[in-house]
Amino acid sequence: MARFGGLLTATLARWELEKRRMSDERQELRKEELRHSVSGRILDIFGVELRRNRPAPVSERPKLVVANHRAALDIGILLRELGGTFLSRADLAEWPVVGRLAREADTIFVDREDRGSGAAAIRSMRRSLKAGKSVMIFPEGATFRGDLVQPFQPGAFIAARGLEVDIVPVGLAYPPGVEYVDITFVEHVEGLARRPHTRVGVAFGDPFHAEGRADALAERCHGVVQSLVREARVLADR
Repeated sequence: MARFGGLLTATLARWELEKRRMSDERQELRKEELRHSVSGRILDIFGVELRRNRPAPVSERPKLVVANHRAALDIGILLRELGGTFLSRADLAEWPVVGRLAREADTIFVDREDRGSGAAAIRSMRRSLKAGKSVMIFPEGATFRGDLVQPFQPGAFIAARGLEVDIVPVGLAYPPGVEYVDITFVEHVEGLARRPHTRVGVAFGDPFHAEGRADALAERCHGVVQSLVREARVLADR
């Protein structure tokens, strides 16, 4: 826990110093470097062992990364493997240190109970995708236990409509009891810290072009991600 907190605090302090001397273009490149490196260090701190079905797919187009959501580690894993930024619940923006880092990393925040917030988040996602950036989403809308993927909410898929964007489906599988459900974030992180290591199955699907209605895309992605979660479970249990 001390290493985790120290890493976040030091990263934020270093970024505040560095960004003052950088152009906007250089800041964007540096943010991606930090997202990649810091995520990797967080996974190392918590003893995360990734079991992949294959290397993360490479796409020349911006990516809308779509995955099931089970633990806070999901974000670090996807940032480390695929890069980009992510869509997050609105209250995260106000968390000490973590929230500040998320804001500096261009996280897109949404209050799922507020239609206005949802519309603003979609506009932000479209701006990011148009600018060539990748965005990760968890269309279940919350974290859940087990390998049954809950229905995908179509709202976030609207952001890709009419754009040259590839959807990259990902399935994640964890040991039972690791899920971030019915506990605080601190309790969740403490539980992860107590584990000697955590093996995570990560199954990447083939990228496909984001075409069609948002609800049809959500349904298609749901089926693909569910299949990938089953594949990830086999990897995690080996």
